[in-house]
Amino acid sequence: MTPARSVLWPIALAAGLGLSVAQAQQPPAQPIELPNLIIGADRTPVPFNLVNASVTVVNRDEIERRQWRTLTDVLSQTPGVTTTNSGGPGKTTQLFMRGMNANHSVVLIDGVRVDDPSSVNGAMNLAHFRLEGVERIEVVRGPMSTLYGSDALGGVINIITNKGSGRPMASLSVEGGSFGTVNVDGMASGAFGRVNAALGISGTSTAGFSAVADGKSTSGAPVDDDGYRNISLNGRLGFDVTDWLKVQWLGRYGRTRTSYDNFLAEDPNIYESTRWFSSRVQADIELWDGRSKTTLAWSYLEINRRDADEPDPFNFVFAPDSRNRGRRMQLEATTSLAPFEMFSFVAGFEARRDSLLSENFDATGVRTSTVGAEVWTRGVFLNARFTPADGLSFTAGARLEHHDTFGTAVTWRLGASYLVKATDTKLRASVGTAFKAPSLDQLYVDFPAFGFFANRNLRPERSTGFEVGFDQKLFGDKLAFGATVFHNDVSDLIGTTSCGVFCSTLTNVAQARVDGVELTLDVRPWSFFNLHADYTFTNAHNLINGGPLLARPRNQFNVNANVQPLPGWWLGLGLSFRSGRFETDFSTFPSTTVAMQAYTVLRATTSYDVTPWLQVFGRVENVTNTYYEEPLGFRTPRLSAYAGARVKY
Repeated sequence: MTPARSVLWPIALAAGLGLSVAQAQQPPAQPIELPNLIIGADRTPVPFNLVNASVTVVNRDEIERRQWRTLTDVLSQTPGVTTTNSGGPGKTTQLFMRGMNANHSVVLIDGVRVDDPSSVNGAMNLAHFRLEGVERIEVVRGPMSTLYGSDALGGVINIITNKGSGRPMASLSVEGGSFGTVNVDGMASGAFGRVNAALGISGTSTAGFSAVADGKSTSGAPVDDDGYRNISLNGRLGFDVTDWLKVQWLGRYGRTRTSYDNFLAEDPNIYESTRWFSSRVQADIELWDGRSKTTLAWSYLEINRRDADEPDPFNFVFAPDSRNRGRRMQLEATTSLAPFEMFSFVAGFEARRDSLLSENFDATGVRTSTVGAEVWTRGVFLNARFTPADGLSFTAGARLEHHDTFGTAVTWRLGASYLVKATDTKLRASVGTAFKAPSLDQLYVDFPAFGFFANRNLRPERSTGFEVGFDQKLFGDKLAFGATVFHNDVSDLIGTTSCGVFCSTLTNVAQARVDGVELTLDVRPWSFFNLHADYTFTNAHNLINGGPLLARPRNQFNVNANVQPLPGWWLGLGLSFRSGRFETDFSTFPSTTVAMQAYTVLRATTSYDVTPWLQVFGRVENVTNTYYEEPLGFRTPRLSAYAGARVKY
């Protein structure tokens, strides 16, 4: 498919107009260093030294220095996290955190949950989220349902976008390269008295490549490239009504279209189009010199997906057209209060309505089925922190959540941390429970033509997990390393079972156990050199049949290094290793479990600041041209190169 470059030029024009009003000879303002606070681990800002969860923080500077373009790029380089991509940009991308399932993590963008209410298992497809406008990403690992409710068995990904502050600033970047790829990103932000605003626009277009594994296509169709287009907008508008009352609106909109292939089979006419919109209105009230903060918020999410397979000589009988719409409306109220020096707490209430509309059409365009469903979830939570001595902190929290269909779920979490100031060593430990509510699809969507029926009696999937670890700093912040041992027991996992002749349904049939170790290392001896490395060992097993959980590599290792040989000139090198893992081979009957090959992928980056406001950059992905598959039967990009320029004011 030919890249739709014509779609991208308005983005460049719009961002360019914003830049044209600037005086280019003025150097850009230096980024402000944020306090070392973590938000996602406690739903309120807490100093890193008091946080008892495993947290990885990625800021804007690191995103630009590493030349990461998508959320998947960031998460794939995070300890304890595995991602799989089914054939390149825009294709289904799944997240496995600490060995949990792809739907066992919560993803928040400025407080809005972005998992798809209409998807089969309620998971988010990470493929479409680009990083323009993202200021900070926090990856909190471990069971976190006490604070975030359903889905948080593996952890929480908290994404925070740019808030306008200071004088107006703008940027525009254009990048092109292999597979006919063009990326355009623009951003503008600033503050005007009591008003702050930020606007981002992003577009990508690529011809892609055939995702079918080399030489394995079974359909007989000619090989074609699987193209992808993505246009997205994000905006933020805030108003400081008084010194203690602030209101803001945050919104996102995006449209994508991607061609893709079925497992081991080329199909020239199959595609998926997606359109999403989210909006959040929020009021923050701060009293008692900041010791009390209350947030009232309303948010809305809508995701529309269409999967179509137009008839062709290679695939006429199975030429469906399915359209799914997922909607979520959420109300929330949270209060954090620190009445005493050594005691603070966060309490909150949430009410959420999820709904779906699923329609299917045959090859002639006749509607064959329509299913609609909705469910309300209401929850209250309390998380308290006790700091009896300098550097010593304990947390205890609980949550009560009621789901219209399965009833009530209770979760809890306990944690402790201690900072040994003499050696700058933080010791931490936590234990907690989590749950995953059945998706609307699992509860209500039947496919009688295929003998499949949903189950309204499904129970939530549940887990209990703990971790013990430490974080060590030496020579100030020039050397830091840490280690974490974690364990998770998961019960009532939802799986397919027979209900008679040509009849299958879902039930709570499986149990799993996951044990693992995470190691991290950060080295920053000089301002012109930095290195990050992490290693994760994951031992994940199905306790019913004794087999390994699929798609989880037992060993994975990442290293990213940057060096500045001359002022303004940066060079980078990244290496990722994944050991063998197991996948299901559906090309056989019955299907079989097969072992995948280990692989190592190398990437290189460079950037040069031509002037204080102009930067040129380039990157080479898969430097060694390694062939590998993440899900079985789907290719990944081979050797590819990209180059571009960024203008800042």
